[in-house]
Amino acid sequence: MWSFMIMCYVLMLSNFLIILLTGLMGYFKFTVWGVAHAPFAVFAIIVFILTETLVMFFFIATGKSIKQMINNDNRFEEFWEQTISVKKQVFPQIILTITLIGILFIHGGVIDNGLPFSWLHGPLFILAFLQHTWSLIIKNRSFRQQVNIAAEISKELE
Repeated sequence: MWSFMIMCYVLMLSNFLIILLTGLMGYFKFTVWGVAHAPFAVFAIIVFILTETLVMFFFIATGKSIKQMINNDNRFEEFWEQTISVKKQVFPQIILTITLIGILFIHGGVIDNGLPFSWLHGPLFILAFLQHTWSLIIKNRSFRQQVNIAAEISKELE
């Protein structure tokens, strides 16, 4: 569990920096290793989707492990409720972030094709990036809570 969580953190940090770099490339019109903003955005969205999918998988898998550990034992019902609470906090934030970043990526294609509303891309990036930053804070809290729940159950079972 620890190595998977560390991998999620490394990907979340990389993802954050790549999205920030992509946004800066769009605002300030520079290239990275000769790659322009639009192709770099394709790379960014691939890393983003991979990262968010792995983070969701972490919470699903640890939730399933917690459920197997408590195995319908009534003394652990509080832990199961806490696990559900963690998921209710983190999943809406992840879904909202995926939606906003996805809309931002699609809107980038609108701009590349010269369609109207290109002025919307800058403010949309700021909104999506702020949401992404907020979701990182929520994910960090949720990782800690989920790991603490599993550790407490493990102690009780010993």
